Amino acid sequence: MSARRRNRDLTATRAEILRNRTALALVLGALAIGGPTLAVAQTLPGGVSAGEGPVQIIAEEVIYNPNTKTVTATGKVEVSQGDRVLMADKITYFEDSRIVAASGNVSLLEPTGEVLFADYVELDDQLREGFVQTIRLLFADDSRAAAVRAIRREGNVTTLDRAVYSPCLPCADKPDRPLLWQVKAVKVTHDQTAKTVEYEDATFEVLGVPVAYTPYFSHPDPSVKRLSGFLAPRIGGSGRLGFRVGMPYFWAIDDNSDLTLTPFITTQAGAYAVGDYRKVFGSGEFAAQFSLGYGEEFDGDGNPTGSDAFRGHIFARGNLQLDDNWRVGLNVERSSSDTYLKRFSFTSPNYLTSDLYAEGFYDRSYFSVIGYSFQGLRAISDPDTTPLVLPLAQANWVLEPEMIGGRLELSANAIAIHRDEGTSQRRFSLGAAWQRPWITDLGTVFTLDASIRGDFYDTEDVYDAAGIDVSGQTARFLPKLSLEARYPLVRPTENGRQVIEPIAQFVLAPSTPISKKISNEDSQSFEFDDTNLFAVNRFSGYDRWDAGSRFVYGVRTAYYGNEGTTFSVFLGESFEFTDEKDVYEYGKGLGDGRSDFVGAITFTPTYWLDLQHNFRLDKDDLSFNRNDIRATINGKRLQATIGYTAVKEQTAVPAQADRDEIYVTAGLKLDEYWTVYGDTRHRLNDDEGALSTGLGLFYTDECVELGAMYRRDTTRDRDVTPDTSVSLILRLRNLGM
Repeated sequence: MSARRRNRDLTATRAEILRNRTALALVLGALAIGGPTLAVAQTLPGGVSAGEGPVQIIAEEVIYNPNTKTVTATGKVEVSQGDRVLMADKITYFEDSRIVAASGNVSLLEPTGEVLFADYVELDDQLREGFVQTIRLLFADDSRAAAVRAIRREGNVTTLDRAVYSPCLPCADKPDRPLLWQVKAVKVTHDQTAKTVEYEDATFEVLGVPVAYTPYFSHPDPSVKRLSGFLAPRIGGSGRLGFRVGMPYFWAIDDNSDLTLTPFITTQAGAYAVGDYRKVFGSGEFAAQFSLGYGEEFDGDGNPTGSDAFRGHIFARGNLQLDDNWRVGLNVERSSSDTYLKRFSFTSPNYLTSDLYAEGFYDRSYFSVIGYSFQGLRAISDPDTTPLVLPLAQANWVLEPEMIGGRLELSANAIAIHRDEGTSQRRFSLGAAWQRPWITDLGTVFTLDASIRGDFYDTEDVYDAAGIDVSGQTARFLPKLSLEARYPLVRPTENGRQVIEPIAQFVLAPSTPISKKISNEDSQSFEFDDTNLFAVNRFSGYDRWDAGSRFVYGVRTAYYGNEGTTFSVFLGESFEFTDEKDVYEYGKGLGDGRSDFVGAITFTPTYWLDLQHNFRLDKDDLSFNRNDIRATINGKRLQATIGYTAVKEQTAVPAQADRDEIYVTAGLKLDEYWTVYGDTRHRLNDDEGALSTGLGLFYTDECVELGAMYRRDTTRDRDVTPDTSVSLILRLRNLGM
């Protein structure tokens, strides 16, 4: 062949290649039929068009044969368009039949991270019909699939013959060892329009051994983030319920709401269902967890009535943003009986709280209106004496900074408490508080607080200790002035710094007797400790007032190391100038001149260990009236909390007996895959000893999560007796389980 003829043929070849760049681009789409068709992989690529960017071709030789009208690229062929790269030993485009074929070490790198391998690919230039011979897939999440052949029909249906899929990685030391689990199917069909994956004659294998067979099953392809279907079963058993099995069903109602419904069947407690509903809308959200069943009914004392009845519970919450300032919301907690939640191991509170609220936020101001309804679950709970709070209104205004040299805050609060039987109470309060901090040239930090509050009460059915009705109206005026001084001393060292900070506070307030007309509704949970020693008003509610003048003092010393080590000690006491025994119930450590000593010790020797000790010492003999010790470990393999709590008897409302408990919660990662978990709470001053004990063993790798959990609970409450339960966990990655 002459040089001129050869040059003319090469020029023609270049021209044909340019004219057929679209055809060569189709080669990239040809392997679309080998995209992730298995349930657990990614969405199938939809093909490539010439409009997706320029096609770059690298090959040792590109030949156009005008006789056969074929373009053939050979020798380490690499065709790329955008982020998609196709490599093969040979790629051929047949112009007459408009067929693209690739053969020899075919591989396709997808922009989404998948890699496809095949021996031979053939596809028409419309990407509607074709097949791949001996296909293997490596997905971005390291899961793998393979099939003898893949066929594409109608442009959106891909069928794999004799396919196998598994997200499990081969053993690094023994790659020939069978995978932990895999799915084999005679036929797998992926419909891109319906977004479904269907399996025919499918076998589930564990370590190479077939353990389950189904002639057919299907699920959504992974491009569908939410679609209705069954989830992994829940299996377990307990002494109260017997053997229990549940089959969750997930219902994708629409793009913004869904429902997970799990029917349970038990051998000793009949059948019941548990639901979890969620909805998100443009300016709010709503969620509800609920259960419903039918079975043996128990009376208020926990005795069976001999008849069956419906039973269940609901926990719901929601909020709605009305505008930039206001939002409304609700929380609902209700149970069909006092012990239902405990018997079915949902939770074990003493009471349930439901509320409906509206609140507004304006710069430095806040407003809220709330209504509360309660359900008592203790044996002593009586619906007739359970309060209904409607409304509880609160308003706070923080005025411009530097008001009279400090910060001024105004507040208003109103509440109405109603009971069918027992005390009903209404209150309205107005208050103002002013605070000014400053630092002297010597480094002393002063804080001056001045506050005033007025309360008006209107009560019904309030009786004194003699049983005399003292209900009626009363008002009180509550001024208070306090000055606090802190003098932090810092000493730098080579490895850190030392801090010593003496603190003193003087509070001036009248000794205001508690009116017998006022019922203590919102200040029952007071606990005197180091966190509220220097609080101007140590009660969180309104019904009790931290009356009388006092002098408070304490010292804090600490060391802060450059490497993160910290050690601190705090000790303080309060001295009251007036007798306030009627304000603080016995056992609280206040109200009789000198208070108990309160303190805290913290030690963090390293980043993974934190030690905390909080205590209250009797002012006379320095014995522990309250003693809390806690160690928290947050290591790479071990996470644990170990604690000890001891509290002496209190006659406060609610009354508390001596409590002496130790508790441990720990999780230890034995290796890369195995984790052991345990927890226990042990009452040292009780013959029953352990209140609850749990032990679990879990295995987690790239393709499976399995475990077993044992729990023993010694709680006794009417029909709720000590119980032992076992639950099993099995989740298979990418199979919707």
